[in-house]
Amino acid sequence: MAIYTKAILFAGVGYLSFMVSLLFEPVQRNLVFLYRLRLGSKETVYHPESVGFAQNQVAPFWLTMPDGVKLFGWHILPLDVYAAHRQELRGRIATQDSIDSGEFAKRHLEILNEDPDARVIIYYHGNSGCISAMHRPDIYRSLISTSPAHTHLFVVDYRGFGISGGTPSEEALISDGAFTAKTILNRTGVPADRTILIGQSLGTGVIIGAADLLTQSDPKLEFRAIVPIAGFASIEELLSTHKIFGMIPVLAPFKSFEVLHTLLARQLRYKFHSDVRIERFVRNSRKTKVLVVHSFDDEQIPYFHGEKLVDAAIMGALESEADDAGQSSGGHLKRLLEMSEDERHGVFEIVSVGERQAREYVFWQKFGATAEVVEESQVSLTSEVRRISMLAVKWGGHDIVPKSTDVVLAIRNVLYED
Repeated sequence: MAIYTKAILFAGVGYLSFMVSLLFEPVQRNLVFLYRLRLGSKETVYHPESVGFAQNQVAPFWLTMPDGVKLFGWHILPLDVYAAHRQELRGRIATQDSIDSGEFAKRHLEILNEDPDARVIIYYHGNSGCISAMHRPDIYRSLISTSPAHTHLFVVDYRGFGISGGTPSEEALISDGAFTAKTILNRTGVPADRTILIGQSLGTGVIIGAADLLTQSDPKLEFRAIVPIAGFASIEELLSTHKIFGMIPVLAPFKSFEVLHTLLARQLRYKFHSDVRIERFVRNSRKTKVLVVHSFDDEQIPYFHGEKLVDAAIMGALESEADDAGQSSGGHLKRLLEMSEDERHGVFEIVSVGERQAREYVFWQKFGATAEVVEESQVSLTSEVRRISMLAVKWGGHDIVPKSTDVVLAIRNVLYED
């Protein structure tokens, strides 16, 4: 019994010491971003064929941020495009000098520019590691399969990650994310209405923040779609249920002590209020579609976070309608799902696709003075119609859900079809 008591006491002291350490910004930074967890290597980022890509299918490149920090990225060619240029590309030699100077990546951009139907995905990964680490190359291959002939994928490591320079912070990652998206648009020449931003886990906070920032810029920049996958409503809410390594609770033990819980939450330096940002973004946007993806079996970020994001997006859409009408409005996912057809008339059409492996809710919003339900078969790609949807899948957990065929098909749909 004495040994058991000592073990409990030791665990309690260790946990309290850990919580005290969270009051310090460097500890929070390392916990949120895990950027010092060096998975992958300089060899794999400079030579993508070492993680399964065809020789020179990927062009590594550098982007310089406004503050001078350099970020490292990849341009991945779609498979049919690579096959058509395989002999030429395999004859090229990628050296560190040709990559660092930007010379090597030029040919890949020229190939992209030769295709008038090219589409672009800019992908923002989760925390820890780098662009070549773990499951990420498999995710990239899944995403370019949305169209082997036309989908080009760009992925860039955050500052402090991999061989990118600098130190991560919430403000820096969001501003870098926005600048990266604008720079890739300029380099590729592919218009924003044929470009989508996809983020997974930490990357959802980056794309939502970047999209929000860009809709407040002058001129406003709106992409075809944003796709948050396995995202969170906010870091504060995530830490209220999250367990580090699936074992160590962060704020959960303090939920019964409201004052203490609030005090600790206020000390968080990196909050990533994606729910607030996505609501504001949708309210300010008229063009960008939103596809929220989450797995029912995500043990790291519970499914309800995805519901909260789509809920906030719908709230923003309703507010934008109220702005147009000069009145106040409110609503959320549950209320919309419970609406009768007459109540939804002129606001949203709800399409529920129930299957064994996936369920999708689609909300069509039509802007303008005419109040009418927008039939799915009649929706045209104009700035007057906006699509907000949530795809819930039963496979993939947290890390590999972007590899799900249902997810890839949903992304293909927002990128090419509706």
